[in-house]
Amino acid sequence: MGQLKAGILSALAAIILVACQSGPNEVPPPASLMSPQIDEAKSAAPAIEAPLVLMIGLDGLHPSMIDRWEAPNLKALGARGVRAEAMRPVMPSVTFVNFYSLATGLYPKHHGMVENYPYDKAADEQFDRATGPQEERWWQGEPIWVTAEKQGLPTSIMFWLGSEVPHDGVRPTRWTPYEHNKPYQDRVDEVLGWYDAPEAELPRFAAIYFDRVDTAAHYFGPRSDKAREAVAEVDGYVGQLLAGLESRALLERTTIIVVSDHGMEWIDPEKVLDIGAHLDLKELTVPQFNGPYGGSNHTFLHIYGEGEALDKAYQGLKNFDEHIHVYKRGDMPAHYHFDHPTRGPDLFLVADPGWSVRNANLGGWRAPIPGQHGYDNYDPTMAATFIAAGPIFPEGETAAPFENVNVYLMIACALGIEPARTDGNPAVVEQLTGGRCPAARTPH
Repeated sequence: MGQLKAGILSALAAIILVACQSGPNEVPPPASLMSPQIDEAKSAAPAIEAPLVLMIGLDGLHPSMIDRWEAPNLKALGARGVRAEAMRPVMPSVTFVNFYSLATGLYPKHHGMVENYPYDKAADEQFDRATGPQEERWWQGEPIWVTAEKQGLPTSIMFWLGSEVPHDGVRPTRWTPYEHNKPYQDRVDEVLGWYDAPEAELPRFAAIYFDRVDTAAHYFGPRSDKAREAVAEVDGYVGQLLAGLESRALLERTTIIVVSDHGMEWIDPEKVLDIGAHLDLKELTVPQFNGPYGGSNHTFLHIYGEGEALDKAYQGLKNFDEHIHVYKRGDMPAHYHFDHPTRGPDLFLVADPGWSVRNANLGGWRAPIPGQHGYDNYDPTMAATFIAAGPIFPEGETAAPFENVNVYLMIACALGIEPARTDGNPAVVEQLTGGRCPAARTPH
């Protein structure tokens, strides 16, 4: 998470799961070209063999952590399915933004979560960490569990961002308000309990979220012993989930998808730049500066305003230091995709990995924590994890890097349902699934 994880975790105590309908001023995303296809053996199977999907979210798990440390269950899952060299997060590379893109298949410019606590310029309102998780207007687009429920498939979600709000009045069959202090073992046991239901009540799609690695990497560093211990711990929970499905004779028909939201980079306390003199906060709004730690360091800033104050900020910051980069609305890198009509920033500042910025004129300073993210989503340090196995995936494949907005289409294909409109690329999904989810022709 781009802010201090302590702030995000307090927000998560109210958050995680379901999405909101596109707003009237939202730019419509392109129509998906994906046509779900199940092989003949599956399509002819009786209802009792209906396909299942379980998505496991491991916050902050960089792909290199799996190779560097002991993670036997994740490695074994990759060996019997597909493991990506890297999955590219959307920008900015923070938690709320990316777990919601994974759920909807949309870029931030289409689902509205342009950062962890977005600011809406038209409404002159910022997402409130206490109430925003339950306010439908913030969560645009259609998450995969809503798509499944609309087509008659029961779903169960534990702690996935966006699932605490309905979409078109639709919620998951089971959903759980976020409880940060809920023991991880209790989470695993509860999810496996879902699979003890009668066949007709089994969750066709289920999802569970763990913050463990992200928390450790933030406070102790991404290559610390604490991060290593966290990877081993979540690997054990993944193993329990797989063993639980196998003991219930459900593993063979379950597509397992393990994802993370972003990577993590070490922060150097000597590489914090004070840019406060160039920002007139009487005329400009910078959401990252709000809250008890607004004066602390940040890896990126969203800046809102107009006229002379905005122009002075741009002119003062664009050549301030070679390790920060400033872009105007409409002139950002093509792979950023967060130019939402009312929430996209007028100026965007992002630091190089390892660097950060602060405004010394504000209170709330605290020394930088060792690990942070939010950097350019194509930088290797921000890479996310993708491992998947099951009926729609080939065995023992290594995939080239791809964008996380493609995961929604994989799930829709695995379930055999018609997807909503997404920003995913059906050709990418076809390749990742070895042709089991072929792209349809563009409709005329």
